Amino acid sequence: MTQLFIQLAQSVTGAVITIVALLLVAAVIGYLTAWYYAKSVYTPKIKALEDENAGLRREIDSLKGEIRKLDDEKSLMHKKIVRLEEELAEMNSGTYVVKKAKNDELFFHLKSALGKTILSSEMYTTRAACNNGIESVRKNCTEDKRYERKVSSDNLHFFNLKANNGQVIGTSEMYESEENMLKAIELVKKLGTSMTLDDTLA
Repeated sequence: MTQLFIQLAQSVTGAVITIVALLLVAAVIGYLTAWYYAKSVYTPKIKALEDENAGLRREIDSLKGEIRKLDDEKSLMHKKIVRLEEELAEMNSGTYVVKKAKNDELFFHLKSALGKTILSSEMYTTRAACNNGIESVRKNCTEDKRYERKVSSDNLHFFNLKANNGQVIGTSEMYESEENMLKAIELVKKLGTSMTLDDTLA
């Protein structure tokens, strides 16, 4: 009887060990199956998401570059607008400003609306002569043939405005380029007919 119990116990123990072993094998197989499935299914998805994220970052960097470029263009356009507004303001009105030199002789400047001197007169000994000089500029400034274009010894451009008799009645500022000098001539043509006079000496 005792021998029978011993044999039964040994049989049960062997069965338990076998079951435990089978469960462990099943667990290992399940883990490996899950790992392989995750690797074969989720890894490509993760890689795709990472590639998509990298692509989005590249697009963001590209958009930032375009935004910087647009900002630069906006700044450039603003500068152009300011310059055009200044040029328009200059062309709208001119003023003759009469002044007295240290030797009490009189002269005048033709100034733009921004206060820029675009023509300076000769010296005059009397007020009447100075007034006549201003009137002569008004009379002759619209005729292109009255402008004598010249280049100084240091290669700067300037012009003289002459009366009908060839007398110089006004001289421009010095300009580094012929283009700027020609612009100044056009400005004198427009502003020289101005009737505005700033005569603080009167």
